[in-house]
Amino acid sequence: MIIVIIIALIILGYFGFNIVDVLNSPNVQANLNWAWNIVLIIWSYISAPIVWLWNTFVVGILWNLIQAGLNQMPPISTSTPIV
Repeated sequence: MIIVIIIALIILGYFGFNIVDVLNSPNVQANLNWAWNIVLIIWSYISAPIVWLWNTFVVGILWNLIQAGLNQMPPISTSTPIV
């Protein structure tokens, strides 16, 4: 993915597009600000359920399963192997 982005930037530069000028234009800034405000509004509605799911399932269940699995593993030997 990174290579594709780099190639796309090289191609755009070859055709004379300056990404910095495009991103700094007032129209693009207005569009980005509008999109960011939409993201913030959506996040204000979904953050509580997402935090609850994270705390309940990831921290509450999966983390306990990971710890239980780690406690059942045999200890790591630090002695030198016999050859």
